[in-house]
Amino acid sequence: MNEEIDEYDIYHQDFTTASEWEVFIARLEEVMQEWHLPRSKLAKQFSDYTKKWLTKAEDIKLHGLDFRLTYHALEPLRGCEETDNIDDHSILKDIQNGLWGSTTKFMDDTDGSAFPVSNWFGLKRYLMLCPRSPLVEGSVIKLVMSSVNIAFANVDCGVPFFVKIRDHWQHTYLGIYEDTDFKVFFDTIHLERISNQCSHLSGLVGLFKSKISSPIPLDAVVISVKFSYELKYSDTFAWRQRLLSNEFLSIDGFDVMKLIDIPFGLESSPIQSALLNAIWPQFRESAIVDSSTFSDIDPLMAPTWTITIKIRNNIRGQLSDTIDRVMQLLENKQLIMDVLGLSKSLGVVNPLHKITEAPITISKLVKAAMRQNTSVGEFKGPIADDLLMTMLYYVFPDAVANNSYPYPDQLEVENKQENGETRLCSYLKASPVDGLVWRLSLTAASLISAGGLPYLAHLWYEFTQELQYRWEHRILIQG
Repeated sequence: MNEEIDEYDIYHQDFTTASEWEVFIARLEEVMQEWHLPRSKLAKQFSDYTKKWLTKAEDIKLHGLDFRLTYHALEPLRGCEETDNIDDHSILKDIQNGLWGSTTKFMDDTDGSAFPVSNWFGLKRYLMLCPRSPLVEGSVIKLVMSSVNIAFANVDCGVPFFVKIRDHWQHTYLGIYEDTDFKVFFDTIHLERISNQCSHLSGLVGLFKSKISSPIPLDAVVISVKFSYELKYSDTFAWRQRLLSNEFLSIDGFDVMKLIDIPFGLESSPIQSALLNAIWPQFRESAIVDSSTFSDIDPLMAPTWTITIKIRNNIRGQLSDTIDRVMQLLENKQLIMDVLGLSKSLGVVNPLHKITEAPITISKLVKAAMRQNTSVGEFKGPIADDLLMTMLYYVFPDAVANNSYPYPDQLEVENKQENGETRLCSYLKASPVDGLVWRLSLTAASLISAGGLPYLAHLWYEFTQELQYRWEHRILIQG
């Protein structure tokens, strides 16, 4: 007797339910449609671009693996013209031009993109599928690449599509682009050691032709060759620099012109490395012989030479450091009396009590101007009297007759003509050259670099005393 078999005990495979692999492909197609990447919806190319990359991103999963699909495109320059309508020929031509153009920049430097493929292949826009964890297994790589190929063809995508494989530090990528007539592979490989076949041009050409596996004879291969020679700079190289020290503040041999000699230049060499490139842009494989036994390639005979200079990060300049020291004074809340130690020597509890009193002078210049010999106890500023007198005579050259550094006869600033009238430029941020403010600024910058805050406080104290004296006695302040 035949046993009745319940139909629910029989396994039925539902072919109408999409597998995870098919869902992955459908998701890729959906995202590419949303980003308008099919050739029929693709944005037009522009004649010029900025160096800023625009990015879109979407997270996708496959068999428990997390991927991030990103679209990278250069931002077009404002006001530049659009190219002709997008078609297969124009897109492929743009990719080919980018490939040849990238040969002169290959491995030189980054272009600001998140991935180096744009610099390697001269791309202005591309798609990148990057796994969260390294994609190492060969079967998984083939599954992902087959999914990408299917999605690329179904959508008729108009930009190259890359997949990042292997460990992230290796920068290994597989990329494709396909139209009705051509298919381009952007594949990279990471070798632990270079084989003999890959050490010369003839072997590389043979390897390239074997990968094509064409049943008919191929035309001559067009090649671009680039030799790079890198010189790395180190601290062993001599670097001349002029550092401002407090030696110029000594009385012996003091020159006022050293005050305006503000330190300029870098503290160390800004160059990290220099890369010299000898380039043969395009030639047929039969034009130059380069094999394991003989080579026609001579860098001295290269038609194109370029040099790339890599600059160090966080370069420190002496002028910027000097300006930073001056700007830091804005946050200093100390009183000049405290910096110079006058509060204790004069018994000043509240400096506001001294506003209505006669000014206290230190330098011989102020003493002579006030026609009195005011004593300030045992206080002596950090700047010697003779040196201070020379500085003050430079800032106020009209204080003595026949000064060696008088003000110019005419102090001019940059003006502009507006409605027939001469007006001061709105962007003017400096005082007239060799005027009072100009001389005071340079002297203050030199003092704070060489002597520190006490030296600057001493000069500023004497400067304000002179201004107060001229204000009270109605003396014209020149400069």
